[in-house]
Amino acid sequence: MPIEYTIDHEKRFVHARVLGVISLKDIEDFTDAVVAQNALTYRKLFDARQGDGTYDDHDVMALAARAAAYASLAKRGPLALIPRPNHGADLARRFINLGKFSGEARIFDSVEDGLKWLEAQPEGEP
Repeated sequence: MPIEYTIDHEKRFVHARVLGVISLKDIEDFTDAVVAQNALTYRKLFDARQGDGTYDDHDVMALAARAAAYASLAKRGPLALIPRPNHGADLARRFINLGKFSGEARIFDSVEDGLKWLEAQPEGEP
């Protein structure tokens, strides 16, 4: 799977890295794993600096609809997105807007900035 991730239940933190080319199915599989492991409320860092996507606008809409549906399951924990430099920020913004993230998702240029922001966020519901 081109998305490498760890779910740390003790720290209530999900760290995902995109390595290579990902598709909508890869992202769906990752988000399903987060939900299945009861980590939706955890802080999440999604580092896509080394990745690329084969998805289009329709796929982003489908993924955002899924994210919005997850919001009905539980309060989502904060999400820091780090897109590939000079590529992907527009898709990330569209995903955040369409996924109905009410301030708990932000885009960053570096992992360090994303982690700093996540550490300042209140811990999600147990």
